[in-house]
Amino acid sequence: MVAARPASVRRAAAAGTLALTVLLSGCSVFQIRTEDKSAGPMRIGVQETAGPEPTGKPTEAGIPKGMTRTSVSFGSSCPVELSFAIGDEWRDSTGSTEQFHVFTHGENSAEADIILVNCTDEYGDSAQEVVDQKRRYNFSKQDSQVIAEQTGSLAAGEFWSYQGELGPTEIMALNKKPTYVFGVQTGYKINGRLVNISIEMRTPKTNTEVAEDFKKMLPTVTIDGEKVPAPSFR
Repeated sequence: MVAARPASVRRAAAAGTLALTVLLSGCSVFQIRTEDKSAGPMRIGVQETAGPEPTGKPTEAGIPKGMTRTSVSFGSSCPVELSFAIGDEWRDSTGSTEQFHVFTHGENSAEADIILVNCTDEYGDSAQEVVDQKRRYNFSKQDSQVIAEQTGSLAAGEFWSYQGELGPTEIMALNKKPTYVFGVQTGYKINGRLVNISIEMRTPKTNTEVAEDFKKMLPTVTIDGEKVPAPSFR
C-alpha cells in the first residue's frame, strides 16, 4: 500500500515472518494476513444466532475425551491468558514467540495441521471495529466461505467465532489447497489498550478427522477464564 502501515500491522508481519522462517522454510502454511485489501462479500452459511450445543461430547470437566487443557500467555505486554483443549499428539513449535504461539500436528511440516494463537496491538476506535475488520478480510477470496459463525460480547471486548473453508487462492490456505479453518477473533481491552487476541485452527479439507477434533476443541476456548461461545457447526 502507499500509506505507511500502522504499528500493529508491522508487528503482526514480523511475528508471522519469524515463525514462517523457523518452522516451515518458505511454505505458505502459516502466513498471516497483514494488510487490508479490497474484499468480496463474505458468504454466510448460518444466521448469527446461537444454536444447539456444538459438535463434540465434552466430559463433565468440559474437556473432550483424550484431550487436556493447555494455557497460553503472551508476556507482560499482553497480560491475558487463553486456554483450550488439545490432544497429546500436538506439539508447541519452536517457531513460537512470546506473543505468537504455534502448535503443529503431523510429520510433514509443509502439510501439517496447525493452530495459531496470537496477541497483537490494535489502534482502532473500538473492540467491535477490530472484530468487524477480521470478519471482512479473513475470507477475502471468492473460493473461501464462512460456514457457521457467532458474534457477541465478552467481559472486556467483543468476539467472532467461526467455522469456514479457505479456497486454494486464499493466502492462509495450507499448501495452496482447500483448507478447513476454525477460530476465534476478538477485540479486547487491556488496561486501556486495545488488542486482538485470536486462535485459529487449520487442516486440509481432506483431513476430516482433524476437522472433527477442531469442532470439539473450539468450544473449550476461554480468555482470562471466560468461555467464548462457539458457532453451531455444520
